[in-house]
Amino acid sequence: MEHQFFKGIKFYKDKKTGYWISTTQPRKRMHVVVWEYYNGCVQKGFHIHHKDKNKSNNKIENLILIDAHSHASLHMTKENLERIRQLADKYRHLTKVWHASEEGRKWHTQHGILGWEKKKEIEKVCEYCNEKYLTKIYRQRFCSNKCKSAHRRNSKVDDIESICEFCIKKYRKNKYDKTRTCSKSCAAKIRWCERNKKKAE
Repeated sequence: MEHQFFKGIKFYKDKKTGYWISTTQPRKRMHVVVWEYYNGCVQKGFHIHHKDKNKSNNKIENLILIDAHSHASLHMTKENLERIRQLADKYRHLTKVWHASEEGRKWHTQHGILGWEKKKEIEKVCEYCNEKYLTKIYRQRFCSNKCKSAHRRNSKVDDIESICEFCIKKYRKNKYDKTRTCSKSCAAKIRWCERNKKKAE
């Protein structure tokens, strides 16, 4: 078995990944050990990348600190994409079963609550009343349901064409509006007719 050494630490080559792994506990990859020796601990959300993409070249000059997203993008070759797709196809049916199970639903509930509690509030400005407000929903546009409804009414997106039950004229109204007439005058005339009809009966 091949070995490399750094500052007295022995490393062996992992045939599956190509990285050099320490033989001591806890096991760490050689390029991470080298980077931390010269620069300190790797910050959360960052990875150490081999500039020349040679995993056996663990000299500090060949190592660079980059964010995890950028690192993943650099290694996302066509071969890796195909390998990930095949792996996903192999286990997808099992994940669907688990996510639909009682254990899976409980896990999602717990992590949903935890994620909401950790989410930070941000300050936004209501698109209707222009008042500032705090929210954890980053895509929220209005400070309240009242402003949201008022904005929707003013936009007339829910307006439909209707026919007045008294004068038979066409008019536009909100589809959720329960009014039957085009004006208060027509509404009053209908009420007057309905009262007289009841009296006659």
